[in-house]
Amino acid sequence: MLTLYKYLPSKYASAFLDRGEILFRNITYFRQHEGRVRGDPYDGIHKDHPGTNIVVENLTRRSKTVGEFSFLNSTDPDLVFAFCLSQKFSKDLMAKFESDACIEILEPVEFIRRVRFALARLVSVHRVGLLAQPVHYYHPAEAARFDIKEPTQLAFAKDMYYAEQEEFRLSFGTRRAFKLVQKITQPNYDPYDDAIKGQSREKLVKVGSLRDVAGLVQR
Repeated sequence: MLTLYKYLPSKYASAFLDRGEILFRNITYFRQHEGRVRGDPYDGIHKDHPGTNIVVENLTRRSKTVGEFSFLNSTDPDLVFAFCLSQKFSKDLMAKFESDACIEILEPVEFIRRVRFALARLVSVHRVGLLAQPVHYYHPAEAARFDIKEPTQLAFAKDMYYAEQEEFRLSFGTRRAFKLVQKITQPNYDPYDDAIKGQSREKLVKVGSLRDVAGLVQR
């Protein structure tokens, strides 16, 4: 596994390294977060949008509608949490994330093992436990390279626009998480209207000192 990097304000670096404080936020938070770089109202959603007219047929009413509709697959954003890292060190990313420090995780396998162990002790966590993998970047008009109907994978779905971030996520859900949500939307659909209806939450997980597996980037 490659080295992982966490961009953050320097005032939080000690808490991360000395006490192993890992702050997870739910997908709703990331959908609501202001700013084009970090904020993504489609976070955790796969959007299938061919860009051409689609015929939607209502079998109950025996009617057909033609338009540039989109098909969305998502999961319950209030109940799924993520901790975001990157697979690359970049001064540009540090500037975009408004961070003045970067932590280099030199032993990511051990780091992930410790977080997984800490979460396993919490009864509120979904039985699948901690998920850890690179983000799936996709183009709405192209075939996805992951299972778009698997809720645990949708937690890692992001638009290709953000691909330069090379994000790697740790994710978990609460006990009632990971239910598939499907939706057909109109051409003028604004995902932020749905995002603001959710409740932003966070969960602090403590794993103990990480000084033996991580350190501040000295570059």
